[in-house]
Amino acid sequence: MTNRRKTRNRDHDIFIKGILSINELVLLLLHRYIPLDLQPYIDFSTLQALSDAHIDNKLVAQYSDSIHECALVKERLPKSIQDLSDLPNFRFCFLWEHKSSKPTDPIEGQVERYRYAIISSDLKNKRKPSIILPIILYHGKTKWTKKMVFEDYETHLPSEILKYLPAPRYIFIDIADMSKQEIEQMIDLKILRSAFIALKFAHDEKFFQDNLAEILKFVETSSSEIVFQSFFKMLLEYVQRRSQMEADAFNKIVQQKLEPNMVTNIKTIFEIAEEKAELRGIEKGIEEGRQETARIAIINMLKLKTFSNSQIADILEVDIDFVKKVQDELASNPLLKG
Repeated sequence: MTNRRKTRNRDHDIFIKGILSINELVLLLLHRYIPLDLQPYIDFSTLQALSDAHIDNKLVAQYSDSIHECALVKERLPKSIQDLSDLPNFRFCFLWEHKSSKPTDPIEGQVERYRYAIISSDLKNKRKPSIILPIILYHGKTKWTKKMVFEDYETHLPSEILKYLPAPRYIFIDIADMSKQEIEQMIDLKILRSAFIALKFAHDEKFFQDNLAEILKFVETSSSEIVFQSFFKMLLEYVQRRSQMEADAFNKIVQQKLEPNMVTNIKTIFEIAEEKAELRGIEKGIEEGRQETARIAIINMLKLKTFSNSQIADILEVDIDFVKKVQDELASNPLLKG
């Protein structure tokens, strides 16, 4: 993976994780994409991010984009179940995974590894296993149709065999396949329509240079001040990076497009030019930290002897040469094998 690709992938990751760090925005997504027949069982007022992710599996916790939880509404259960004296406090876990390119291996494998890492943590901490809903958010250039690995088997095999085949379920949000008009009509997403349009055209820097107003028109100040300021800052920084424009040139365009009240009391992209030197130093430190984290994860995965080098590279989104380098290090250093 080239440094340019790493940087551009990091742009997506930072933006998505920023969105998922704001509960008000997470709720907009959940209300739109969680199946309607399931929503009455979810107590959305209890939504919180699992910041520690309390997943003990060394390979997984840091690689999902975010995990949120909500309590189950017991009052929606049948009366016969509600009256049970040992009824647990069940919880829903929403496991977010963002993809800016179509994965080479079936997504079900990654989803299930994450799912059982959470379940293992639940059991270790003497909790009932969570009800886990994986949510895949995709905005890559390649068309990706949601299809289960064993989907076609239903027409070729009897039920006696089918019941032994895995059928992992997940919610698939395909921004890449949405038209700009469809996104604009999703009024329930409110300011997130700006994020969806930015993500849809994330691979087309010319779009950002020519159509900035199309992105900014859904950024409404009617949202709470904290949400507005946080989201607007993230959006501008993401768009500036994706446009490949110099900060000064980008600032001039933004100033022409924005309403005066949209820049009041906001630390925006206008300050980026002054922070460039500082940001370069911070990013270098972050990159070195990420490499060390990835190195440790690779060592742990190699010790399991379950994954091929290419699978490890795909799961951790690192260059396969880096995996081979760590593999050689592991083989030559007895202290690492313990």
